[in-house]
Amino acid sequence: MAPSTFDELKALVGKEFSDSRSPAGNWLQPRIETFEKGQATISVVVRPEMCNPFRHIHGGMMSLVVDEVIGWAVLSLSSENHYTTVSLNLDFLYAAAEGERIFAKATIIRHGKKVINVAVEVFNEKDELICRANSNLVSTNMKIAFT
Repeated sequence: MAPSTFDELKALVGKEFSDSRSPAGNWLQPRIETFEKGQATISVVVRPEMCNPFRHIHGGMMSLVVDEVIGWAVLSLSSENHYTTVSLNLDFLYAAAEGERIFAKATIIRHGKKVINVAVEVFNEKDELICRANSNLVSTNMKIAFT
């Protein structure tokens, strides 16, 4: 069963996670690096099936990593409502090679009544910024069912 409370989610720090409500996120096999109110960091190893023909992470896969860490940051707010993405903008700055571990950090910039704005930075193992992203999410007003 997927963890639902802040403390249950915080207890995952340092662990690879595969029991979220997101099958796509589970497929990434993320390790939760940090989890604080308004902020989360995950790391992911770039596997062969995530790569383009040049054996670097595919842009769509980077988008998935970014979207997943945004989800973790939103979860840290302990909202009772679901949120959905209305915009997701990425700047690809450098490539990440197959086998490399990348680190994606999402920070909630603004948590309004309806809209959440999030900034994401993705770094490689050398601590080089390889992707910068931002996203806006809107409340769906659908309540989260914790089961």
